Parts: sequence; C-alpha cells; structure tokens
Amino acid sequence: TLICASYNVQALSNGVYKSIKHRVVAAEKVERFSMAFFYSPSEEAIIQSQIKPPIYRKFTLREYRQQTEKDVKQTGDKVGLSRFLL
Repeated sequence: TLICASYNVQALSNGVYKSIKHRVVAAEKVERFSMAFFYSPSEEAIIQSQIKPPIYRKFTLREYRQQTEKDVKQTGDKVGLSRFLL
C-alpha cells in the first residue's frame, strides 16, 4: 500500500510529512492495479499548521491553486509549497 500525502498534509504537519511527485515504474509482466482517491477541502479552507513555530504561512486552497496555475504558466512546472514558506 502506498499513500501519497498532498501539499496540504505537508503544510498541516509543518513539513513532517512530505508531499512527493507520484511516479510509477511497473513490471512489464505483472498485472498492476491502482485506485486513486482524492479528497480536497473547500476553496476557502485555511491551511495552517498548529505546530509552532510554523514554517509555512497560512493560506487557502484557492490561493494555492491560483499560485500553482501562475507557476505552471510562467515556469512550466508546479513550484509548490516553497512559495508559502515563512
């Protein structure tokens, strides 16, 4: 079993749990079964760690998505949480 934590889990845990890019290298001769499940809070949900001192500023899901879209347009890549570091 593999669970990929998202950026919001990384921010909420104050960096204890890291968000990673999901990559798969599957064996050619073995059948592989994957099931994705996505959960996301509302656009206005505030993402903020209660661990002190926080390493990320508080932000909303909407702010994160807007910054990600801007980064992809400007750089061709998702920059991620580094934009929200304190």
